[in-house]
Amino acid sequence: MSTRNNIMVIDRKHSSDYEEGFAINPEAVADKAYVNMYMHHDGYPEWQGVQIANWLLAKGNGYQDGTRLTSKLVHDMYYDSCYLQRIGHFQSDIEYIYIIWSGDRDKIHVSCWNVWHSKCEFVLKPEKIISKYMVDGYEYTDFANNQTRSTQRDGTLDALNYAKKLVSILSQQY
Repeated sequence: MSTRNNIMVIDRKHSSDYEEGFAINPEAVADKAYVNMYMHHDGYPEWQGVQIANWLLAKGNGYQDGTRLTSKLVHDMYYDSCYLQRIGHFQSDIEYIYIIWSGDRDKIHVSCWNVWHSKCEFVLKPEKIISKYMVDGYEYTDFANNQTRSTQRDGTLDALNYAKKLVSILSQQY
């Protein structure tokens, strides 16, 4: 079974317009997002929350401005069952929405909104997400060693494998 989720990157300054701060319902700030990335699998905090935290800590990803952070996020988190959605659009079957609050390199936070229960699950710094939610035995992506979601499975770039398969198929036809 899939736990669908979205990841957004929003500048932290936008949270100050709301009493809830970082714990705001993502729909209220969705129009401020740099990206709205749909992820089909493993959206629960023990996986996706930890993945995001690990990614933010790897090679200083959390120290980038929102636009740079967003482009790197899309590159590193991409896998076959994810895609970018229109800003402000959420599918009806997602369970969690994560927001990476960018804009202050020393105070990066992540919030996790539980759509089904209409409540904020957490607002935490990456280190705290890891200490609270990391599960022994899970094979998290090793972002610190240049692994991405698409290369996690076998250590090779999926796009390269697809290109090789395509060349092989086309070569057989002629």
